[in-house]
Parts: sequence; C-alpha cells; structure tokens
Amino acid sequence: MDALVVEQVWATLMFILGSLILNTCSKWERKEQAVAKDPRNRYGKRKSDMVKPKTLRGSIMTFLGAGLCLGGMILFMIHV
Repeated sequence: MDALVVEQVWATLMFILGSLILNTCSKWERKEQAVAKDPRNRYGKRKSDMVKPKTLRGSIMTFLGAGLCLGGMILFMIHV
C-alpha cells in the first residue's frame, strides 16, 4: 500500500469525529449522573422522582457518533 486514497482519509476523519462525539456525550452523561447522585440534591425526594429521563440530545449524539464510527470503518475497509 503506497498511500491512502481519498476515501480512506474521509473514513478516518469520520471515525475520529464519531469517536469525539461519543466521548463528549459520555462526559456530559457522567457529569449529569454525578449531580443526580449527590445526596444534597436528593434530600426530600422520592426515588421515583429521581429517575432521569432519556434526553433527545443524548440519543441523537449516540446514534450520530455510532453511525459515523461504523460508517468510517466500513468505508475504510471497502477501499483497502
């Protein structure tokens, strides 16, 4: 293999972008979970009130990040 073709470069960029999106989403979810676990924020509330609903932002970021990673891997392997 002499050099990467243009599609492989794009595939690598797609994979890196998808990884960054998934990493960012994970960091945000961990921060929100840490705030929810803090006893000072739970005082006087029932456990049923503390269930965090799934956010549309988190779902979109997860699907977009996973799609970019998977698409990048497939595109790279097609042009090997």
